[in-house]
Amino acid sequence: MNTSVAKKAGQAMRLLMMVLTAVLIFFFINVMLLVSDIQGTARVVNYAGLVRGTTQRIVKLEDAGQPQDDLIKAVDSYINGLRYGSDDLNLVRLDDDEYQAKMTELANYYDELCAEISRVREVGYEGTDIISMSEEFFGICDDATRLAEDYSQEKASALNYLEGLVIIDIVGLVATFAVELVRAVRTAALNRELQSKVYLDEATGLPNKNKCEEILGQEQPVSAEEPVAVCVFDLNNLHMVNNNFGHEKGDEYIRSFAQQLGSVASETCRPSRCGILSRSDSRERERVFRSPPRYAHQLRGGLCAFQRF
Repeated sequence: MNTSVAKKAGQAMRLLMMVLTAVLIFFFINVMLLVSDIQGTARVVNYAGLVRGTTQRIVKLEDAGQPQDDLIKAVDSYINGLRYGSDDLNLVRLDDDEYQAKMTELANYYDELCAEISRVREVGYEGTDIISMSEEFFGICDDATRLAEDYSQEKASALNYLEGLVIIDIVGLVATFAVELVRAVRTAALNRELQSKVYLDEATGLPNKNKCEEILGQEQPVSAEEPVAVCVFDLNNLHMVNNNFGHEKGDEYIRSFAQQLGSVASETCRPSRCGILSRSDSRERERVFRSPPRYAHQLRGGLCAFQRF
Protein backbone atom coordinates (compact mmCIF):
# COMPACT_ATOMS: atom_id res chain seq x y z
CA MET A 1 0.00 0.00 0.00
CA ASN A 2 2.82 2.41 0.95
CA THR A 3 4.65 1.61 -2.28
CA SER A 4 1.50 2.30 -4.30
CA VAL A 5 0.93 5.61 -2.51
CA ALA A 6 4.58 6.62 -3.00
CA LYS A 7 4.38 5.75 -6.69
CA LYS A 8 1.21 7.82 -7.15
CA ALA A 9 2.78 10.71 -5.22
CA GLY A 10 5.84 10.57 -7.47
CA GLN A 11 3.68 10.62 -10.59
CA ALA A 12 1.69 13.56 -9.20
CA MET A 13 4.89 15.51 -8.46
CA ARG A 14 6.24 14.89 -11.96
CA LEU A 15 2.92 15.98 -13.47
CA LEU A 16 2.99 19.12 -11.30
CA MET A 17 6.52 19.92 -12.51
CA MET A 18 5.39 19.59 -16.13
CA VAL A 19 2.39 21.87 -15.53
CA LEU A 20 4.49 24.49 -13.71
CA THR A 21 7.08 24.40 -16.49
CA ALA A 22 4.41 24.89 -19.17
CA VAL A 23 2.84 27.75 -17.18
CA LEU A 24 6.28 29.34 -16.75
CA ILE A 25 6.90 29.23 -20.51
CA PHE A 26 3.48 30.82 -21.07
CA PHE A 27 4.27 33.58 -18.56
CA PHE A 28 7.66 34.30 -20.15
CA ILE A 29 6.08 34.66 -23.59
CA ASN A 30 3.53 37.13 -22.21
CA VAL A 31 6.25 39.05 -20.36
CA MET A 32 8.21 39.48 -23.60
CA LEU A 33 5.07 40.64 -25.41
CA LEU A 34 4.28 43.14 -22.66
CA VAL A 35 7.84 44.50 -22.64
CA SER A 36 7.67 44.99 -26.40
CA ASP A 37 4.27 46.67 -26.07
CA ILE A 38 5.52 49.01 -23.32
CA GLN A 39 8.54 50.00 -25.40
CA GLY A 40 6.26 50.89 -28.31
CA THR A 41 3.88 52.76 -26.00
CA ALA A 42 6.72 55.00 -24.78
CA ARG A 43 7.29 56.18 -28.36
CA VAL A 44 3.57 56.83 -28.73
CA VAL A 45 3.64 59.09 -25.68
CA ASN A 46 6.64 60.96 -27.10
CA TYR A 47 5.03 61.45 -30.50
CA ALA A 48 1.73 62.56 -28.94
CA GLY A 49 3.68 65.32 -27.21
CA LEU A 50 5.55 66.02 -30.43
CA VAL A 51 2.27 66.65 -32.27
CA ARG A 52 1.38 69.35 -29.76
CA GLY A 53 4.78 71.05 -29.81
CA THR A 54 5.12 70.99 -33.60
CA THR A 55 1.60 72.35 -34.08
CA GLN A 56 2.38 75.24 -31.72
CA ARG A 57 5.37 76.08 -33.87
CA ILE A 58 3.30 75.87 -37.07
CA VAL A 59 0.67 78.26 -35.69
CA LYS A 60 3.24 80.79 -34.55
CA LEU A 61 5.12 80.75 -37.86
CA GLU A 62 1.93 80.83 -39.95
CA ASP A 63 0.67 83.81 -37.91
CA ALA A 64 3.99 85.49 -38.74
CA GLY A 65 3.36 84.89 -42.45
CA GLN A 66 5.79 81.99 -42.85
CA PRO A 67 4.11 78.99 -44.55
CA GLN A 68 5.04 75.60 -43.02
CA ASP A 69 3.74 73.00 -45.47
CA ASP A 70 6.46 70.46 -44.62
CA LEU A 71 5.70 70.64 -40.90
CA ILE A 72 1.97 70.33 -41.57
CA LYS A 73 2.59 67.16 -43.57
CA ALA A 74 4.90 65.85 -40.84
CA VAL A 75 2.26 66.38 -38.14
CA ASP A 76 -0.32 64.67 -40.34
CA SER A 77 1.98 61.62 -40.64
CA TYR A 78 2.52 61.66 -36.85
CA ILE A 79 -1.24 61.61 -36.25
CA ASN A 80 -1.78 58.75 -38.70
CA GLY A 81 1.07 56.82 -37.08
CA LEU A 82 -0.45 57.37 -33.63
CA ARG A 83 -3.82 56.12 -34.86
CA TYR A 84 -2.82 53.13 -36.98
CA GLY A 85 0.81 52.47 -36.16
CA SER A 86 3.78 53.17 -38.44
CA ASP A 87 6.81 51.17 -39.45
CA ASP A 88 8.59 54.30 -40.65
CA LEU A 89 8.11 56.03 -37.30
CA ASN A 90 8.39 52.78 -35.33
CA LEU A 91 5.01 53.40 -33.72
CA VAL A 92 2.59 50.74 -32.51
CA ARG A 93 -1.19 50.95 -32.53
CA LEU A 94 -2.55 51.22 -28.98
CA ASP A 95 -5.41 48.81 -28.49
CA ASP A 96 -7.42 51.16 -26.28
CA ASP A 97 -10.90 52.37 -27.31
CA GLU A 98 -10.78 55.62 -25.37
CA TYR A 99 -7.40 56.54 -26.80
CA GLN A 100 -8.47 55.67 -30.35
CA ALA A 101 -11.63 57.78 -29.98
CA LYS A 102 -9.55 60.73 -28.79
CA MET A 103 -7.10 60.30 -31.69
CA THR A 104 -10.01 60.27 -34.16
CA GLU A 105 -11.21 63.53 -32.61
CA LEU A 106 -7.66 64.90 -32.81
CA ALA A 107 -7.29 63.97 -36.50
CA ASN A 108 -10.64 65.56 -37.41
CA TYR A 109 -9.86 68.73 -35.51
CA TYR A 110 -6.41 68.90 -37.11
CA ASP A 111 -8.10 68.96 -40.53
CA GLU A 112 -10.22 71.91 -39.33
CA LEU A 113 -7.10 73.64 -37.95
CA CYS A 114 -5.31 73.18 -41.30
CA ALA A 115 -8.31 74.77 -43.05
CA GLU A 116 -8.11 77.70 -40.66
CA ILE A 117 -4.37 78.01 -41.38
CA SER A 118 -5.28 78.36 -45.07
CA ARG A 119 -7.57 81.28 -44.16
CA VAL A 120 -4.72 82.86 -42.15
CA ARG A 121 -2.60 82.81 -45.28
CA GLU A 122 -5.40 84.60 -47.16
CA VAL A 123 -6.65 87.23 -44.65
CA GLY A 124 -4.15 87.19 -41.80
CA TYR A 125 -4.58 85.73 -38.36
CA GLU A 126 -6.48 88.76 -36.98
CA GLY A 127 -9.62 87.87 -38.94
CA THR A 128 -9.60 84.14 -38.07
CA ASP A 129 -10.20 81.85 -35.08
CA ILE A 130 -6.70 80.38 -35.33
CA ILE A 131 -5.75 81.28 -31.74
CA SER A 132 -8.82 79.78 -30.06
CA MET A 133 -8.80 76.75 -32.36
CA SER A 134 -5.13 76.09 -31.68
CA GLU A 135 -5.80 76.25 -27.93
CA GLU A 136 -8.64 73.74 -28.37
CA PHE A 137 -6.36 71.52 -30.41
CA PHE A 138 -3.64 71.67 -27.78
CA GLY A 139 -6.15 70.55 -25.16
CA ILE A 140 -7.09 67.54 -27.29
CA CYS A 141 -3.37 66.75 -27.69
CA ASP A 142 -2.92 66.85 -23.91
CA ASP A 143 -5.85 64.46 -23.45
CA ALA A 144 -4.45 62.06 -26.04
CA THR A 145 -1.02 62.16 -24.37
CA ARG A 146 -2.60 61.48 -20.97
CA LEU A 147 -4.54 58.51 -22.34
CA ALA A 148 -1.37 57.11 -23.91
CA GLU A 149 0.43 57.48 -20.57
CA ASP A 150 -2.47 55.76 -18.76
CA TYR A 151 -2.31 52.90 -21.25
CA SER A 152 1.43 52.60 -20.72
CA GLN A 153 0.97 52.59 -16.94
CA GLU A 154 -1.71 49.92 -17.25
CA LYS A 155 0.68 47.73 -19.22
CA ALA A 156 3.46 48.37 -16.70
CA SER A 157 1.15 47.31 -13.85
CA ALA A 158 0.20 44.18 -15.79
CA LEU A 159 3.90 43.46 -16.29
CA ASN A 160 4.58 43.80 -12.57
CA TYR A 161 1.68 41.48 -11.78
CA LEU A 162 2.89 38.96 -14.33
CA GLU A 163 6.43 39.12 -12.94
CA GLY A 164 5.00 38.30 -9.52
CA LEU A 165 3.24 35.25 -10.97
CA VAL A 166 6.50 34.20 -12.65
CA ILE A 167 8.31 34.39 -9.30
CA ILE A 168 5.59 32.33 -7.62
CA ASP A 169 5.75 29.77 -10.42
CA ILE A 170 9.55 29.56 -10.18
CA VAL A 171 9.37 29.12 -6.40
CA GLY A 172 6.80 26.36 -6.86
CA LEU A 173 8.94 24.71 -9.51
CA VAL A 174 12.07 24.88 -7.33
CA ALA A 175 10.11 23.52 -4.34
CA THR A 176 8.75 20.66 -6.46
CA PHE A 177 12.23 19.92 -7.78
CA ALA A 178 13.58 19.96 -4.20
CA VAL A 179 10.90 17.50 -3.09
CA GLU A 180 11.73 15.23 -6.02
CA LEU A 181 15.44 15.51 -5.20
CA VAL A 182 14.80 14.55 -1.58
CA ARG A 183 12.67 11.64 -2.75
CA ALA A 184 15.44 10.52 -5.11
CA VAL A 185 18.05 10.73 -2.34
CA ARG A 186 15.83 8.75 0.02
CA THR A 187 15.13 6.17 -2.65
CA ALA A 188 18.86 5.82 -3.34
CA ALA A 189 19.51 5.43 0.39
CA LEU A 190 16.79 2.77 0.68
CA ASN A 191 18.22 0.95 -2.32
CA ARG A 192 21.67 0.98 -0.74
CA GLU A 193 20.18 -0.29 2.51
CA LEU A 194 18.32 -3.06 0.71
CA GLN A 195 21.46 -3.93 -1.23
CA SER A 196 23.33 -4.11 2.05
CA LYS A 197 20.70 -6.38 3.60
CA VAL A 198 20.68 -8.65 0.58
CA TYR A 199 24.45 -9.14 0.44
CA LEU A 200 25.68 -8.48 3.99
CA ASP A 201 25.28 -10.54 7.13
CA GLU A 202 23.82 -8.19 9.78
CA ALA A 203 25.43 -9.99 12.70
CA THR A 204 29.02 -9.84 11.40
CA GLY A 205 29.04 -7.25 8.62
CA LEU A 206 30.69 -9.78 6.31
CA PRO A 207 29.31 -10.69 2.89
CA ASN A 208 26.61 -13.30 3.36
CA LYS A 209 25.78 -16.50 1.51
CA ASN A 210 23.96 -14.57 -1.25
CA LYS A 211 27.08 -12.54 -2.07
CA CYS A 212 29.28 -15.59 -1.87
CA GLU A 213 27.00 -17.50 -4.22
CA GLU A 214 26.90 -14.55 -6.62
CA ILE A 215 30.68 -14.44 -6.83
CA LEU A 216 31.31 -18.19 -6.95
CA GLY A 217 28.24 -18.87 -9.06
CA GLN A 218 29.70 -17.02 -12.00
CA GLU A 219 30.49 -19.11 -15.04
CA GLN A 220 34.20 -18.88 -14.31
CA PRO A 221 34.90 -16.93 -11.08
CA VAL A 222 38.61 -17.73 -11.36
CA SER A 223 40.90 -19.09 -14.02
CA ALA A 224 40.92 -22.87 -14.35
CA GLU A 225 44.73 -22.85 -13.97
CA GLU A 226 44.76 -20.50 -10.99
CA PRO A 227 45.35 -22.09 -7.55
CA VAL A 228 42.34 -21.64 -5.27
CA ALA A 229 41.56 -22.60 -1.68
CA VAL A 230 38.31 -22.50 0.29
CA CYS A 231 38.71 -22.46 4.08
CA VAL A 232 35.73 -23.19 6.34
CA PHE A 233 35.83 -22.21 10.03
CA ASP A 234 33.51 -23.76 12.59
CA LEU A 235 33.75 -21.93 15.94
CA ASN A 236 34.33 -24.21 18.91
CA ASN A 237 32.12 -24.06 21.99
CA LEU A 238 29.60 -21.68 20.36
CA HIS A 239 26.75 -23.85 21.65
CA MET A 240 28.16 -23.69 25.15
CA VAL A 241 28.53 -19.89 25.01
CA ASN A 242 24.92 -19.53 23.86
CA ASN A 243 23.63 -21.81 26.64
CA ASN A 244 25.72 -20.40 29.48
CA PHE A 245 25.95 -16.70 28.60
CA GLY A 246 23.07 -16.12 26.22
CA HIS A 247 22.79 -15.70 22.48
CA GLU A 248 23.94 -12.07 22.65
CA LYS A 249 27.31 -13.23 23.92
CA GLY A 250 27.30 -15.90 21.26
CA ASP A 251 26.76 -13.23 18.63
CA GLU A 252 29.64 -11.22 20.11
CA TYR A 253 31.79 -14.34 19.89
CA ILE A 254 30.96 -14.72 16.19
CA ARG A 255 31.47 -10.99 15.50
CA SER A 256 34.84 -11.00 17.24
CA PHE A 257 36.09 -13.79 15.00
CA ALA A 258 34.50 -12.20 11.94
CA GLN A 259 36.38 -8.96 12.64
CA GLN A 260 39.66 -10.82 12.82
CA LEU A 261 38.83 -12.73 9.66
CA GLY A 262 37.76 -9.48 7.92
CA SER A 263 41.08 -7.86 8.74
CA VAL A 264 42.79 -10.12 6.19
CA ALA A 265 40.31 -9.33 3.41
CA SER A 266 41.89 -8.29 0.12
CA GLU A 267 41.40 -8.60 -3.64
CA THR A 268 42.53 -12.21 -3.43
CA CYS A 269 40.91 -13.18 -0.13
CA ARG A 270 37.17 -12.76 0.40
CA PRO A 271 35.78 -13.79 3.80
CA SER A 272 32.03 -14.38 4.16
CA ARG A 273 29.50 -16.02 6.44
CA CYS A 274 27.59 -18.92 4.93
CA GLY A 275 25.92 -20.53 7.96
CA ILE A 276 26.75 -23.62 10.05
CA LEU A 277 27.62 -27.13 8.90
CA SER A 278 26.15 -29.93 10.96
CA ARG A 279 27.86 -33.30 11.55
CA SER A 280 25.35 -34.94 9.25
CA ASP A 281 26.82 -32.86 6.41
CA SER A 282 30.13 -34.72 6.45
CA ARG A 283 29.57 -36.17 2.98
CA GLU A 284 28.80 -32.77 1.54
CA ARG A 285 31.79 -31.27 3.34
CA GLU A 286 34.03 -33.92 1.86
CA ARG A 287 32.55 -33.40 -1.63
CA VAL A 288 33.03 -29.65 -1.37
CA PHE A 289 36.67 -29.87 -0.40
CA ARG A 290 37.37 -32.34 -3.19
CA SER A 291 35.38 -30.40 -5.81
CA PRO A 292 36.46 -27.57 -8.13
CA PRO A 293 35.88 -23.97 -6.86
CA ARG A 294 32.63 -23.63 -8.80
CA TYR A 295 30.96 -25.91 -6.21
CA ALA A 296 32.12 -23.85 -3.28
CA HIS A 297 28.89 -21.84 -3.32
CA GLN A 298 27.02 -24.98 -2.23
CA LEU A 299 28.45 -24.63 1.30
CA ARG A 300 25.67 -24.37 3.85
CA GLY A 301 27.66 -23.34 6.86
CA GLY A 302 30.54 -21.74 8.60
CA LEU A 303 32.66 -18.64 8.24
CA CYS A 304 34.73 -19.22 5.15
CA ALA A 305 37.46 -17.51 3.16
CA PHE A 306 37.90 -17.83 -0.58
CA GLN A 307 41.65 -17.52 -1.24
CA ARG A 308 43.55 -17.21 -4.53
CA PHE A 309 47.33 -17.81 -4.45
